[in-house]
Amino acid sequence: MSELRSSKKFTIVRVVVLCIIAAFALSSCGGGGGGGVVSPPTCTCSSGTPFWAADFTSNLPYCVCANEVDTGTHSRIFAENTFSLTPAEVAWVKSAFDNDIYPSNTLNFGSEPNPGIDGDQLITILLLNIRDGFNGGSYTAGYFDPGNEYPLSANPYSNQREMFYMNINPALTIIEQEFNSTLAHEFQHMIHWEQKTHQKGLLDDTWLNEAMSEIAPTFLYGPSYSRIYTYEQDPSNSLTTWNGTIHDYGIAYMWSQYYSDQFGGSIFKSMMTTTATGITSVNEALATASPGKTFDSTFNDLSIAILLGTITVPGRPEWSYSTIDTSPTNTWVTLPGLLTDANLNPTTLPALGPWSIGFSWYDPLVSPPDGTVTWTAASVLQKATFIDDGGGTITTNITSGASYSFNTNGILIVTNQSSDVSLPTGGGVVRTAPLAMGPVMYQSPKQMLAAANVQSLAEGKPREVCVHSAFLEREKELRRKGFKPGF
Repeated sequence: MSELRSSKKFTIVRVVVLCIIAAFALSSCGGGGGGGVVSPPTCTCSSGTPFWAADFTSNLPYCVCANEVDTGTHSRIFAENTFSLTPAEVAWVKSAFDNDIYPSNTLNFGSEPNPGIDGDQLITILLLNIRDGFNGGSYTAGYFDPGNEYPLSANPYSNQREMFYMNINPALTIIEQEFNSTLAHEFQHMIHWEQKTHQKGLLDDTWLNEAMSEIAPTFLYGPSYSRIYTYEQDPSNSLTTWNGTIHDYGIAYMWSQYYSDQFGGSIFKSMMTTTATGITSVNEALATASPGKTFDSTFNDLSIAILLGTITVPGRPEWSYSTIDTSPTNTWVTLPGLLTDANLNPTTLPALGPWSIGFSWYDPLVSPPDGTVTWTAASVLQKATFIDDGGGTITTNITSGASYSFNTNGILIVTNQSSDVSLPTGGGVVRTAPLAMGPVMYQSPKQMLAAANVQSLAEGKPREVCVHSAFLEREKELRRKGFKPGF
């Protein structure tokens, strides 16, 4: 395990702008119970088909006019009238979805609404310039709005069809992997909605829905080093507490890629078929795929695999990935690294949110007493693994309060295996009172775009923004008011 070393490099070499979900809550959307629904302005076009779309700069719907430019086996392609796409570009979009994305997603996750609210077996793909205020910084690459599955009596801005909105700005000429990955991500959301919400009347946990969308493109296009980079910028982000930030997608990807490597794509389809949601659905799928494994046990294994990457430990395949190298000097990008100066020789460990991971490492020449670490748990639901990097040993479930020795470098991995934010979440070599965990707060899409601009400027690349949680919150409100999909 000599590959495990700190890194001071934070410059990304290659950013793969992958799957994006953009969404927003239409502040003027109707659908409240008991009358008083205000009819929306009429969306009409002198030519082409009218669509309602989301303006993320104003948080209001607006009318888009688009022409149907091609029809495929599984899709209808519409393009906003203000764009002129070549026949080759349009044919490429149709081919990518019909021949690659559609069969891959339905194999790994299940069926979409078919024929759905519009009675049409074909899915609409609307190519448009999404109004997100893009000026070289953050942007939304596409989105699926489940509000289109509701009748006008519930959502006056519903297009009443199965559809995706796909952004062709900033990429005025469609870029293959970026576009395809986004479309695969969006399609999983549509399938997830059909399998859980429509068929079973369940509102699945946002983190699990997003984790599945994160893994969807990898079945076709390979692992996402852009997401690994995002994760390593904030490795202690909670898996299950979803605030809609960019870094939520980092840990979601790391989790889903681990499950894909360990159990294959069928594990996700199995989660879809259960009548449970969130962690319970994961446990039910694991009971069939790998008896004896649980969400809890695999989370601890995941924490080790994130550190080791593709480094294998004899007899412990569950401690590594088969697809992604998480070391700072891998051949794809220069990653921030998990073992940096920021987490070297800490005497107090930071608080951990629900289902999150903390990484620390120790230099025996600096950390007194030389070559030893003592960890104190903050709650019985915290677990820790200690790695003697020089000695090549890994000890799981180390004892709180016991002293562990190491040679060269000692690495401490702490996991908080709890969904209860009221429990103590601190814990460290010398422990102070834990930090308070705040409530789940969903940012508006406009706020997310603004926050992502900071990332974009730091990386020198356009930064995609995923804000699907806002659409999900809007649908929850529709269902609370008694509205149901239109089919």
